[in-house]
Amino acid sequence: MRASFTRDEMISATAAAKNFGKVVADLAEHRKEKTAVVRNNEVTAVILPVGEYEYMADIVEFVEHLEIYDLVTKRKKASGKRVALDTLLKEEGLAL
Repeated sequence: MRASFTRDEMISATAAAKNFGKVVADLAEHRKEKTAVVRNNEVTAVILPVGEYEYMADIVEFVEHLEIYDLVTKRKKASGKRVALDTLLKEEGLAL
């Protein structure tokens, strides 16, 4: 899924730098949900209110936990032998 932005939510990198206080205030005061920073006609960054960022980070963490659970469940069914969680995480390149 690609994020979409209205014209009002997009700002050039130069304008964002010059008006950073207003950009942050618009987000903090809920006048905008997000702001896309555009450089060379390409969205290079998105500025979000901290609450939105924390919500997204929580979702990512939850999905990571689901993936770990899925790996453990598959391995348990496949081999019948127990694998220590630390070993599994190390093999999969994951860390808690």
